[in-house]
Amino acid sequence: MTLATARGVPGQLTVALQTAAGRIIVTDSVTFCDDRVGPDDVVVAGSFAGATALGFVLERGVRALIAHEAGVGRDAAGISGLPLADRLGIPAAAVATMSARIGDGASIMDDGVINHANATATALGVKPGLAARDAARLMLAAPPGRPAGPLLDRVPRVVVATDHGRIVLTGSMSFCDARYRGDVLCAGSHGGRVNIPPVLAIHPRGAIFNDGGMARERSGVNGLPALHDVGIGAAAVASASARIGDPDSMWATGVVSAVNDTAAAFGVRVGQTVPVAARLLLERQN
Repeated sequence: MTLATARGVPGQLTVALQTAAGRIIVTDSVTFCDDRVGPDDVVVAGSFAGATALGFVLERGVRALIAHEAGVGRDAAGISGLPLADRLGIPAAAVATMSARIGDGASIMDDGVINHANATATALGVKPGLAARDAARLMLAAPPGRPAGPLLDRVPRVVVATDHGRIVLTGSMSFCDARYRGDVLCAGSHGGRVNIPPVLAIHPRGAIFNDGGMARERSGVNGLPALHDVGIGAAAVASASARIGDPDSMWATGVVSAVNDTAAAFGVRVGQTVPVAARLLLERQN
């Protein structure tokens, strides 16, 4: 298998190291992992380390995983993929929120500092304080991974339907398509730049994300301005207020922590609940 070597290009996977044992692959998002990734690979991803995110790769089968803790957040949802990986015998770890940019695999690899490791990873010597690059090398000692059964609920759910459109809950923006163009999408995804292309392709009425603990350089919400540029109102909720990766939690308890200028023009404000913010985006007059 040959992978692209350019970093920072959407959809690209980079081979950071290739040995006789296997490879270390770096990607900005687990959603880019496809048939180019296999059971011998250690994946270092810019995604959050929750069950919804890591499930993309665990379903496929890999040797090990390193991702971002995303503020850890409500009910430790930012690292909920670690015990899931443990149950499948896969080493998994998460880097500290402010040590690396979320949605940026190169930053996870080059800047990330491990803050959490599951028992399978710990047995290989992975521990808090270790550089992500060094942890990935240790994980090459794990046995090859095996594909798991279906782990993700990929079906969006409509919670409000009006003459203006619908409010839709989805675990990931990548689960939606052009059928949701006129809707407000409330997704478990973080609001970083890597998660913006699916939204641009759909061009919904509005979009609400999780802020991923904001992360280094506010990378958890750095995609919101790009949606303003095309007239899409967008906001993010605090990771401490709602479980990242869980849109039902967002709808029930999410509190807005960031908005773009388009959303602000429609009355969306920091401190609002998601139902309030989503209805403002849905009922906008222009």
